[in-house]
Amino acid sequence: MAIASVLICAMFLVSGCGSTDKGTNFNDLPSPDGKVIAHLSTSNVALHLLFGSSSPLAGDATLEKTVADFTAAAKAEGASKVRIVQSKKTALWYIFPPVSFFVTPVITNVAGDAVA
Repeated sequence: MAIASVLICAMFLVSGCGSTDKGTNFNDLPSPDGKVIAHLSTSNVALHLLFGSSSPLAGDATLEKTVADFTAAAKAEGASKVRIVQSKKTALWYIFPPVSFFVTPVITNVAGDAVA
């Protein structure tokens, strides 16, 4: 039981984190949608309940929240449009069984272009 408590505490420490990476070197190549300002990749890490399919427990790694963070980052770069090229949600229910069956680390990523 002590190990489970330590694992839960460790999961809470890293939950609720989010980051956005930016790439801007397009070698002066245009996009069909206009001038690309940056390619952005936004990731959120959180703890969700029941294999990651239920509501957020600590932080929020839902697709809704990650898209909102992605578009906020694009807007901060001066974009008037975005083109989302991929999104992925990974529920790490298998990482610390049986604890992670109920309290599951979830990582969600959205990547795309910020277009002027």
